[in-house]
Amino acid sequence: MHTSAHPIPQHFGPNWLQKAPMLRLLVPFMAGILLQYHFSITFLTLLVGGLGGCLLLTAFQLLPLAWRYHWFWVKGCILQFIFIVLGMSVYTLQVQQTQPAPLLQPGKQEILVQFDEPLTERDKTYKGVATLQQQIVKGRPQMAKGKIILYFQKDTALLRHIPAIQAGTLLLMQATVQPIANSGNPGAFNYIAWCHRKGIYYQSFVPMRQCVVVTGGHLSTLQTTLWQLRKGVLQILDQYIPDKDARGVAAALLIGYRNYLDRELVQAYSNVGVVHIIAISGLHLGMIYGLLFFLLAPLERSAKWRPVKYCLMLSVIWLFTAIAGGVPSIARSAVMFSFIILGQWLNRNTHIYNNLAASAFFLLLYNPFNLWDVGFQLSYAAVLSIVLFQPIIQQQLNWPGLLKKIGQLMAITLAAQILTLPISWYHFHQFPVYFLLANIWVVPLSGLLLYGLMALLLVHSWPAVAVLFGKFLNNGIEWMNAGITAIDHWPHAIWGGIQINAWQTGCVIIAIAGMGYWFLQKTTAGIYWALLATLLFAGIRSADLLEKQQQTKLIVYQVPKTTAIDIIQGRNCRFIGAPEFLQNGYLRNFHLQPSRILHRIQTIQVLDTQLTAPKIITLQQKQIVWLNNRLTLPSLPAPSIHPEVVILSQNPNVSLLEIHRQWPCKQFVADGSNSLWKINQWKKEAEALHLRLHSIPESGAFTLNL
Repeated sequence: MHTSAHPIPQHFGPNWLQKAPMLRLLVPFMAGILLQYHFSITFLTLLVGGLGGCLLLTAFQLLPLAWRYHWFWVKGCILQFIFIVLGMSVYTLQVQQTQPAPLLQPGKQEILVQFDEPLTERDKTYKGVATLQQQIVKGRPQMAKGKIILYFQKDTALLRHIPAIQAGTLLLMQATVQPIANSGNPGAFNYIAWCHRKGIYYQSFVPMRQCVVVTGGHLSTLQTTLWQLRKGVLQILDQYIPDKDARGVAAALLIGYRNYLDRELVQAYSNVGVVHIIAISGLHLGMIYGLLFFLLAPLERSAKWRPVKYCLMLSVIWLFTAIAGGVPSIARSAVMFSFIILGQWLNRNTHIYNNLAASAFFLLLYNPFNLWDVGFQLSYAAVLSIVLFQPIIQQQLNWPGLLKKIGQLMAITLAAQILTLPISWYHFHQFPVYFLLANIWVVPLSGLLLYGLMALLLVHSWPAVAVLFGKFLNNGIEWMNAGITAIDHWPHAIWGGIQINAWQTGCVIIAIAGMGYWFLQKTTAGIYWALLATLLFAGIRSADLLEKQQQTKLIVYQVPKTTAIDIIQGRNCRFIGAPEFLQNGYLRNFHLQPSRILHRIQTIQVLDTQLTAPKIITLQQKQIVWLNNRLTLPSLPAPSIHPEVVILSQNPNVSLLEIHRQWPCKQFVADGSNSLWKINQWKKEAEALHLRLHSIPESGAFTLNL
C-alpha cells in the first residue's frame, strides 16, 4: 500500500471544519466588523436585521424535519447572516463607547483627570495617559469623557510631584487641550486611528505649576493590587539587575514593561527577527504553562488534588496576563491555554482550530478593535502557521541524537515565519535575513532567563541569594543583547524597502494557503488558487511600479523644528533638509523612510543640508522657490514663470506681500522650522491677500503632484 511522504497532520483531516464550529462563526463575525468599519450602517438597521435573522431561524426550526434536512444549507446561511450582524453591532457599540464627550471651551481649559498609569520618563518630558473626569466651565463642573495623553516638561516642580502621581491619581490642571493629530507624512503610521481605538482623542503639554494633585487611589482594589504587584516587580529588578539595558530587557521579558528599553536595542531585536522575545506574547505564557505542568504533575495522581492543579494553573496564567497589562497577544494565549487546561481537566482533547477560533472570537467580542492590532494579527498568524506547517518541516529535519532538539526548534521557527511574513512585510517593510540563526539560540536562552527571573522574585527576600541570581541574570541578558547587536551589524542583516499594499498582502496569504492546501490534501485546487493569487499579485505590483516610474512630487515633511523636503521624479529623489537626517538613523527612518518606501525610491541625491542659501528648483517645466532666514529679496532673480509653490523655512524676515510681488504665487508652505508666531503672522497676511498658506506644524505634511 502506498503511503504519502508527507502525511496529513492529525488535526487536519477531511472533517476538520466540523470539529471547529467556532471557526465557522468567527469568519462571518470578522466580516461583520470589517463591513461596519467601511460602510457604517445605523444601529437601528442592524437591530432590525438581527431580529429578522433570529425570527427566520426560529421559523426554520418550526419546519418539518424532512424540510429542514433537505434545506439544511438555509440554516447555515441564516446563522452566517446573524453573526455578520453581530460583528457589525459589536463594532458600532465599541465606537460609541470610546467616543469622547466634546470639550466645550476652545483653547486653555480647566480639567480634572485621573491617571491610568504612572508617568514614564522620556528624553525631555514625562508622559502619562489619563482619563478625563470633568471640565470646569464658568466655575461649574461638566461631564468629560475620553482619554488624554499628557506631557510634562522636566523641571523642579514636576520632580517634587512625581512620587505622588501614580495610577489612579486625580489631577486638576489648566491645560490647552488639542486633538490627536497625524504628521501627515506619506506612508507614516496612522497615529490618530491607533489612539482612537484605545479611546485616546486628546493631548496636551502641561506646565506642572498649573496643576494641583487632588488625591489618589481611585482605582478599583483589583487594579490597585495589580499596579502594586507590577511596581514591586520593577523595584526588585532595579535592585538586583544593575545594567540599564539588561534591566530593560528583564522587565520586558518578565511582565511586558517596555519603558526601560533602549530605542536602538529594540530596533536591533526587530532587525534580527527576535522582537517577540521582548514583546510579551504566547511564547512567554507557553513557557509558564510548561513549567506549571511540570511542577504540578504530582497532583494529577490524586482525584482529590486534581482540581487544585488546574485551578492553580488557570489562576497563575491569568494573574501573569493581568500583571503583563493584558495586551492582545498574551490575552489571546491566556484564553487559548484556558481552553486547553479546561479540556484536560474534563478529559477532552479540544481541536486546536476550535481553540484558536474561540479565543479570537471572545477577544474580538470584548474589543473588536483588536482586529487592527499588529500584535494580534502576528500572534494568530504565528500560531496557525506553526499548527499547519511545523509537522511537515519537522519531518524533513528529523535529525538523530542531540540534533533532534535543534531540528524541532528550527521547524517551529521556520513554520512561524510562513504566515507572519506577508503581515510583517505589510506593516514593517523589512525581512530579517538571519532570523533562523538568531532564534535557534535566543529562544532557549530567553526561556532560561525567564525562569531565572521568576526564581529571582521568589528569592528576593534573601539578599545574598538574590544578588547571586541577579548577577547571573544580568550577565546572561548582557550576553544575549551583545549577540543580537552583533548579528544586527552583520552585512545584509535586513532586507528592507519592501512595499506591498493590503491587496498584495491578501494575495500572498492566499498563495501560501493554496500551496499549503495542495501539500496537505494533494488536490490541484490549491495549486490553482495559489497560481491565481500569484498572477494577481504580479499584476497589482506591475501596475504600481508603472505608476511610480511616472510620478513627480514635492513633499515637505512634518518634522518638528526642522526642514525636510523630498523632490521625487520617477523612482529618484532629491533631498533638502537638516544634516541630522544623514547622521541620525532613527530620525530618518521615522520621518522620511516610510514615504520613500511608499514611493519605491531607488536612488537618493542629497541636494542641500547646509540650508544657507535660497533656491529655485525647476521640475517638469515648473518652478519651486525655497526661501530661508538668509533671504534678501534681490539675491534671487525673478523666475521666468510663476512658481507653483513657495516654501518658507527658518523664519525669513519678509512679508508674503513682498514675496508675492517678486514671485507671484498663490500657494505658500511654512515648514516646521518656523516659529508659530511667525506662521500666524503669515496666515493673517495670506487671508488678507487671498493667498493659500499651508502650515506644516498645524496641518501636517504638504504633498504636491506635478
